[in-house]
Amino acid sequence: MAKCKCSKRPRISSRIVQGIPPCQEGCVDVCTNPVCADPKVLSMMAPLVYDEIGINLCTTFDLGVDIATTYPTVTCATARVINATYTYGDGNVVIDSLVGRPNCYSVTLSNIIVEFAVNLYDSTGRLVDTIYPTAVYLPSDTTAETYDAETNPSSVELEIFAPYGYAYTTEDGGITPIINYLGYLDTNNMPQQGINLYGIAKILGFEIADSTITVGLTLVLQSMYYAGYRVASAGRIDTPKGSIITPDNTECMMFVAGDLLDLAIKPLDLGAPFFEEKLKNDCTYDGCGSSQACDMTEEVPQIEVK
Repeated sequence: MAKCKCSKRPRISSRIVQGIPPCQEGCVDVCTNPVCADPKVLSMMAPLVYDEIGINLCTTFDLGVDIATTYPTVTCATARVINATYTYGDGNVVIDSLVGRPNCYSVTLSNIIVEFAVNLYDSTGRLVDTIYPTAVYLPSDTTAETYDAETNPSSVELEIFAPYGYAYTTEDGGITPIINYLGYLDTNNMPQQGINLYGIAKILGFEIADSTITVGLTLVLQSMYYAGYRVASAGRIDTPKGSIITPDNTECMMFVAGDLLDLAIKPLDLGAPFFEEKLKNDCTYDGCGSSQACDMTEEVPQIEVK
């Protein structure tokens, strides 16, 4: 049988481009002359959170360095979660489908190794150093130093609505369900479709003599999927302007580099319901922020010139 000889296939274009009227004098072909203007509606792909649930944990752990000896001027600290690692399987992280409830999953969290960035400060608030200790939250081993039956148990089981399922990895040659950790490393600083996990830390105790720290940890489990949406536009971002003027903080320089003057005082509303004519009574406060006479112009904001 002879092969079918098809005519030239039509070029497929978007519905928006197809809706442009046939070329006439003065017409615009967006393929050669893109339209430049602010859109009224933005067509955008947005990461939408379908469900999330969080828990609070707390434990005390060693910082791994003798604070008093190594950093004798340190008086306080702050902590931030930068990464969390975990494995999958019994006694670790497990994702289970719920029987008869295909849009929801049970997620068991256990043996979460959390890495912190701990900033150490002296009494003047100067940053002395940053250290990176780790601690195990939800340790499956009940003899672990960080285990506590009430504040840091061996595991928790969370239920989450995830109608489009979870993500997978093929790193080990097979297809394995995964939970993406959303952190601050270059390998995990972006959300992914499926189920995400992220953590927020707060220092509850800092013992310099013992070189230990007590950190409260919020873990949030979140289902997220990308979807296209039409969103009303309020225009482009008005980017703040920096200045390359030399740091001469004279009044004239600040005025020249500042905003324009404008008449800012409003006329009195002499009728009901405000009766602002009564504001003409003598008083020590004139409504302009001082007891001095008001300037008829708006004060020039003080900007930092670098």
